[in-house]
Amino acid sequence: MKGARIMKIGFIGLGSLGEPLAMNLVSSGSDVTVTDLNKEAANRLLEAGAKWSDNVAGACRDAEVVITALPSPAASRAVVEGDDGVFDNLSPGATWIEMSTTDFEDLQRLTDLAKEKGIDALECPVTGGVHRAHSGLITILVGGEETIYDKVKPVLEIMGGEILYMGPTGHATVVKVVTNMLAFINLVAASEGMMLARKYGVDMDAIWKGIRHSSGNSFAHETESKLILSGSYNVNFPIDLVLKDLGLAQGIADKTGVPLELGSVTQQIYRRAKGLFGGNAQSPEVARMIEQACGIEMRAEGYPVELTEENAG
Repeated sequence: MKGARIMKIGFIGLGSLGEPLAMNLVSSGSDVTVTDLNKEAANRLLEAGAKWSDNVAGACRDAEVVITALPSPAASRAVVEGDDGVFDNLSPGATWIEMSTTDFEDLQRLTDLAKEKGIDALECPVTGGVHRAHSGLITILVGGEETIYDKVKPVLEIMGGEILYMGPTGHATVVKVVTNMLAFINLVAASEGMMLARKYGVDMDAIWKGIRHSSGNSFAHETESKLILSGSYNVNFPIDLVLKDLGLAQGIADKTGVPLELGSVTQQIYRRAKGLFGGNAQSPEVARMIEQACGIEMRAEGYPVELTEENAG
């Protein structure tokens, strides 16, 4: 563990982000016990040396650190404070790290509840894409007490690349929600811009490269636009999660009074995409709506069907 002593770690939630984050820990030689509603999600981890628990209690047993990476605030609440959940099983003095993208007020409530039980809590949402979780280079945003951060920083350094301290509890979650909102807005904008040039007759490869090297470029265009051009759309991030995150952004706006005109429009666009393609459709499939409206697909040879660290730049 980069020179640090090995901690006993429990990892709960092995989705598209959780599984590679847990794999980084297992591959480092950490003592990791994992659990998920779907045991098959742990196959790669178990082959690499992780231990399996059928329940949350087993993942928490004797753990110094327990990490949750779950799909919704409701799932986090159930796992953390539910019957026989994390708070019922984690020992005082241990640390709970929340890596889910969740509601900042609910996170503060759970952090306060953890403190009452003698459990340290830290929020550590990640940003940068699933491919960066696999490479160990994903950015981790940290919120909470700096003394807790210092204690578990070696664990975070194994899972991610850039580790950025945002401030008190809630600050990291708010910044994560903002980054996701911007990514979704940029993806919709890139789809419209590419189609405008495509409909005029410009070659799609030239379009992508022209935007990539312009003032109109964005991280979403550099990465997810490639999946539109290959026709796979598969970024391992479904529209249901897009709408969850945009809903969280709108909730923050409601509390702060910030008008989110682009955020609100983007939320409606993704709601329409869900109605057409379903909630499990991938976030870049929002581009399929403009493709259908214009009667032409945006395709080019040589673009990846899945993002990796090597092809995402």
